Amino acid sequence: MKMKTTKKIKALVQKTIKTRNTFLGAAFLLIFLSLNAKVSAMELSDFVQGGAAFLTQIAAHESGHHIAATMVEGENPRMDFFKNQDGNFFLGVSSVKSIEPESVLPFRAAGVVASNHLFNLALSDYRRFPTTYNKTLMFFSGTDFLWYSIWSFYIQDSKDPSYDPVGISQETGISPHAIAGAALLQSAINYYRMSSQDDSFIPYFKLDEDRADFGVTFHF
Repeated sequence: MKMKTTKKIKALVQKTIKTRNTFLGAAFLLIFLSLNAKVSAMELSDFVQGGAAFLTQIAAHESGHHIAATMVEGENPRMDFFKNQDGNFFLGVSSVKSIEPESVLPFRAAGVVASNHLFNLALSDYRRFPTTYNKTLMFFSGTDFLWYSIWSFYIQDSKDPSYDPVGISQETGISPHAIAGAALLQSAINYYRMSSQDDSFIPYFKLDEDRADFGVTFHF
């Protein structure tokens, strides 16, 4: 396992050298900055709150899929956590036995939508109650789409639609680079809102029974 992981890391480094993956450098820089430029001593309670935030994010993401599947009357929707499926490990994975073809895209995108809503809630709570839990929840929910895209497209190089970014790419025909770029834009704006407390730009996702939209609203 260690050798396999090392090979993947080496392959990722080689990929980042190529021009087509230049945005990865910006992605990792953004994630590094959002972790907090000032490192301070952490207490046990901080680790507990951080772990709780991580689990909250996973649960919210998968709940988004489950709710979407239920709304479009998918057959036998279910959620699983920390599961190996077809040789791939998932922190959380949602599945449905059958679903109408036009509802596949909303189902695939619903986890990202749920994470986006969770970020807005965490941001609002953090501005009133700047706890470790709220701060960590902002990080995990605000970079969820970006992490997932990097993992799916550039580390796993997966074609499995169970990975949300892959499924979205396959359903829409949008290239992996374009989806990863949108994820980077969303995370960059989220980081700006976290650090500046300015909500002039807000990323949004909209779901219908047969479509999913992503955009940015401007407030002046």
